[in-house]
Amino acid sequence: MQMVAISRALIGAPGLVLLDEPSQGLAPRVVQDVMKTIARLKQEGIAVLLVEQNVHSALAIADRACVMDAGTIVHEGPAGQLRQDPALRRRLLGV
Repeated sequence: MQMVAISRALIGAPGLVLLDEPSQGLAPRVVQDVMKTIARLKQEGIAVLLVEQNVHSALAIADRACVMDAGTIVHEGPAGQLRQDPALRRRLLGV
């Protein structure tokens, strides 16, 4: 279903796609496929705004990351910063 939703979103050749929790409720293997598809969109020059609680999957493909807590942005910067700093990731995300 998520792949169908992504496909439908791409019909109009958008410059930006907003995806809200595309991995929610999916088996781990399917999550990998969805994330690979999102990475492919990025490679094709389509901007992706991804809202995702699966931190490791999201950070693996993200260029930038924003962390929200109770509706307030508490961190914003390069995704690599969160990927490479376990203490920061643990403090902000608990993982």
